[in-house]
Amino acid sequence: MSNIERDSICVYGHFSQPPRGNPLTGEIGQEPSAAPFANWNDRISDSCYRPNAEEENFKRISFSFGEYLLAWLEAQRPQVYQTIIASDAPEGENPTRGNALATAYHHTILPLARRRDKRTQILWGIAAFEHRFGRKPLGFWLPEMAVDTETLALLADAGIQYTLLAEQQIRQLPINGGAGPYQVKLTGGRSIAVFVRNDHLSSEISFNIHNLGGAGHWSRNVLGPARKASGPLLLLATEGETFGHHRVGEDQFLRWLISHEAPAVGFAVTNLDNYFVESSSEQKVQINEPSSWSDQRGLANWATGQANDGKDTTWKGALRRALDNVASEIDRAYEDLARSLKVDPWDLRDQYAPVLLGAMEADAFIAQQAPDADEKTAKQLGMFLAAQELAQRMYTSYTFTNDSLDSSQPRYAIACAAAALSLAQQATGLDIAERFAPDLAVVTSTNSNVGGTEILRQVVEEFDLKLAE
Repeated sequence: MSNIERDSICVYGHFSQPPRGNPLTGEIGQEPSAAPFANWNDRISDSCYRPNAEEENFKRISFSFGEYLLAWLEAQRPQVYQTIIASDAPEGENPTRGNALATAYHHTILPLARRRDKRTQILWGIAAFEHRFGRKPLGFWLPEMAVDTETLALLADAGIQYTLLAEQQIRQLPINGGAGPYQVKLTGGRSIAVFVRNDHLSSEISFNIHNLGGAGHWSRNVLGPARKASGPLLLLATEGETFGHHRVGEDQFLRWLISHEAPAVGFAVTNLDNYFVESSSEQKVQINEPSSWSDQRGLANWATGQANDGKDTTWKGALRRALDNVASEIDRAYEDLARSLKVDPWDLRDQYAPVLLGAMEADAFIAQQAPDADEKTAKQLGMFLAAQELAQRMYTSYTFTNDSLDSSQPRYAIACAAAALSLAQQATGLDIAERFAPDLAVVTSTNSNVGGTEILRQVVEEFDLKLAE
C-alpha cells in the first residue's frame, strides 16, 4: 500500500518543436506564416512557454522538452529557459527526482527505427537531460507515446525506470488501477514500469478545453466525480502546447486546475517521479505493439502513410524508403572508416552527445576516442559523425506528421539527407548520393504540385550543398 494519499492527480505536458531552417547552421530565419513574429518558435514562446513559466506551471506538473526547443530557448529566451530548468527540482526538494523527464533526442518514432538507432536516440536523449537538468532521469517520454517491446528493453538497459502510455495501448488494463504504475515484463527477468493516462479526460483537455467552462466548472462537474473510478492516481497527459498555443490563454486553465481546483475536489497534486519512488509497482500489464497514443494501425501515419477517405498520404512510405537508403549508404562508409581504426562505429556514435551539446569539441572527442587516427582520418571521422547526426535528424516524427508533402518538415528532412550525403562525399571523395534523386522521383502526392526530386533541387540550391552530379 502506498504511503502517499490515495487520490492523487498528475498533469503531464510534452513540449516540443521541430528543427527548422538551415540544417547546417541551425538558423531558422523568417517564417511568414508565423507573422507578426519572426518564426514559429518566437510565436509559440510568446503564447505558451513564457506564460506557463510566468505562472509557475512547470513547478506543479510533470513535463518533458524536446532538445531542439530547449536549445533554442536557452539561446533566444534565456529567462524562460532558466525558469523551466529551475522548475524541475525546486529548492529544498530531493535532487535525485523532479518534474522533468527525458525524451528521444530527435523526437524519433522509436518503434520504426533500427535497434542501433533506437539506442542512440535514447542515450543522446538521456545525455541531453543530464546536461541540462544536472541529474539522471527516472522517466522517459516516448515521442507520440509510440512503443514496442524492444524500445522498452533499451530504455531499461539505459537505466530508465518508467515511461507513459495511453489506455488504448494496454491489453486488459486492471479495473480501478488508475494510472498505476504497472510493470511490463521484459526478457531476462527484467521489467520496466509504465504509467497509463486517462484517455478520455486527457482528450477532453487536448481537444475541447475551450468548451469545458473553465478549470473550476470542469473540476466540480467532471474531475471530482471521476475520483470514484480513477484509482490511486489519475494521470492527465497531453501536448504542452495545448496550454496557450493550440488553445490561446489556456495556460490559465492549467494554473487554476493544479493550484486550486483539483485540490478543491479532493486530489493531491503530485509528479510522476515522486509518485513512482513512493509507491509500489507490482501489477503487470502487456502492451499493444507497435502502437501510439493516436494511431493503432501499425503506426501507419508515420510509417507508410494511408490511402483512404479520399486522402492519399502514401508519399510518406516512399520518402521513408528514400531516407532509409541514404542512411544505409552513409552507415556503410562510416563503418568502413571506423573499423579501419579498430573503433566500434555505433558505440562511438552513442558517445557523441557531448559534442552535440557543446560540452566538448569534436576534435578533442575524436582524439580521445580514436587516438590512432592521423590528421586526415580524424577529419574524415568528424565529417562522418556530423553526417550521422544529420541522418538521425531526418527521422524526426514531424517529417511524417503533416499530410502535405510540400510542408516544411518533409522538405527539412530532404535537406538533412542532402547535407549528410554532402558531408559523407567530402569525407570519402566518392559519389554515394547517386540513388537519392531517383528514390525521390517516386515521392509524389496528388495534394502537392512539387515532388521529392524538385524539393531536393530547391534545398541543394538554397543551402549551397555540394552533391556529386
